Amino acid sequence: MADLKQRVQVIGWLAAEDQKMLSETDRFSFFMFFYELLRKNSGLSADFTGFTIESLLGQPQLLDFRDAYRADPEEILTQVKTAYQKNPEKVDKGLATMAYVLSRNNSLDFLQDFVHQFDFWKKWQQFHRPSPLRELSVHDQNQITDYFNRNNQ
Repeated sequence: MADLKQRVQVIGWLAAEDQKMLSETDRFSFFMFFYELLRKNSGLSADFTGFTIESLLGQPQLLDFRDAYRADPEEILTQVKTAYQKNPEKVDKGLATMAYVLSRNNSLDFLQDFVHQFDFWKKWQQFHRPSPLRELSVHDQNQITDYFNRNNQ
């Protein structure tokens, strides 16, 4: 299960903040997708491996994590909490908080529509995987900025 090994610390951070969200698979997948998108937007390395596009709704999903969590939630919780406690510095807490606020405070319909507005998503959907080399367009960077600055206008 590649997506758990690569993301174990940030999942542990989320478990410490809002353990219930791990079982909300759509919302959890949006959280992880936004975390990676925000990392990419900040010029940090981002990893979109393990994401698939859920065909009915056209949204990102981490199916391996979902299946593993459903099979043994206690084991997953133990793994992610332990990993986060050992290496909390591996999580960019500012970006994780931003991804959490975005994915927790908005409806799934809003999140789907929001993701579909990104050029990055359109390219990803076209090739069914994001390129680690493709940069976020100015449009996408503005989408992120506009969302977080919407109340300051």
